[in-house]
Amino acid sequence: MRRLRTRVSACSGCEDWRLGLRRKFFGFKAKSRKNTIRDKAVIPNPRGPAQFRTARRCGVLRTLAALIFGGLLVGPVALDAASLLWRESAGCKVWLVIDGDTVKMYCPDEGFVSGRLLRYDTPEMKARCPKELASAVAATFVLRWHLWTARDVYANPRERDRYDRVLTMMVIDGEQAGRLMVNAGLARWYSGGPRKSWCN
Repeated sequence: MRRLRTRVSACSGCEDWRLGLRRKFFGFKAKSRKNTIRDKAVIPNPRGPAQFRTARRCGVLRTLAALIFGGLLVGPVALDAASLLWRESAGCKVWLVIDGDTVKMYCPDEGFVSGRLLRYDTPEMKARCPKELASAVAATFVLRWHLWTARDVYANPRERDRYDRVLTMMVIDGEQAGRLMVNAGLARWYSGGPRKSWCN
């Protein structure tokens, strides 16, 4: 009788020891569920599987928005330089548009310079009001469009102004750049002196 009790107590101790090992190394109770080790490797989302799909969609939308924003910033700049390949340029070569009346050029005698186009004035990108900023962006892209679609561009450099910009007379396909911008309603004729506000 004593031997039987000893065996029973020994077996129950073995079972407790095995259960302890299972809980320690595998983290589940014996006979609790199937495939518990595999399920433990997958961390469940307390908010449900739909939250994973929502987070994935947000990541895709953010990436797409970043690509679009980067394209809007880099694309026009790249086209400014690339348009030199399909247009004839005399004098200085305009390779970048800063705003409606300021460009970056390469002149054979002076190298890379900043040019201020003569005889007209457009709104500045450093605007004083939202109206001026919107007009400045529109004027910049109108000048870019004329350069992108031009066949012949003539940029005649002259003296420098107080901002060390080269004053330049630019003609696009036989038309003065100033006339094109004034006809588009995004520029005023200008011959020096104080400039009028674009916020009125």
